[in-house]
Amino acid sequence: MFRRKIAAVAVAVATGFGLTVTAGTASAGTVTQTCPAYSGPKTVNVTITAPATATRGVPVPVFVKVDGVEPWANSELSARSAWLVGFLRQGGVGTGEVKIDVLNNPAPIPTGGDFIVEGTQQVTFSTPGTVTLGLHRFGRPLTYWWCALPSEQQPPVAATVTVN
Repeated sequence: MFRRKIAAVAVAVATGFGLTVTAGTASAGTVTQTCPAYSGPKTVNVTITAPATATRGVPVPVFVKVDGVEPWANSELSARSAWLVGFLRQGGVGTGEVKIDVLNNPAPIPTGGDFIVEGTQQVTFSTPGTVTLGLHRFGRPLTYWWCALPSEQQPPVAATVTVN
């Protein structure tokens, strides 16, 4: 149900940008990702929702959700109090990373509860073809990365966008 709502929002925003969209155009996937031992949670679920197709040079919404598989061991967090950033690694014809400026918790996270952060960023793709997206790292830059894959490692692909 939640993914359908996000897909509907993505379609509405894309339509607002003048893109032609039809039902079923959202590309969404959830992957389980193992983080290096020096990071926070050892395993997280990553969901990325993006339009299945995008026009080169036209911004489109990309939604990211990170759900900690392990219970939140720290003190309770009030809603929207976790202010993290994320970086998506592009693959396929895409290169580089896309910064997700704000990932925060939509609801309070009690001690021992599920750790969930999410955010949406407008992304502009510049190269025609198939672009894959996966979460390369997220956390607080310069202070602590909750999950940071080695620079040479490609993250699991959670979404694919065809850029026209």
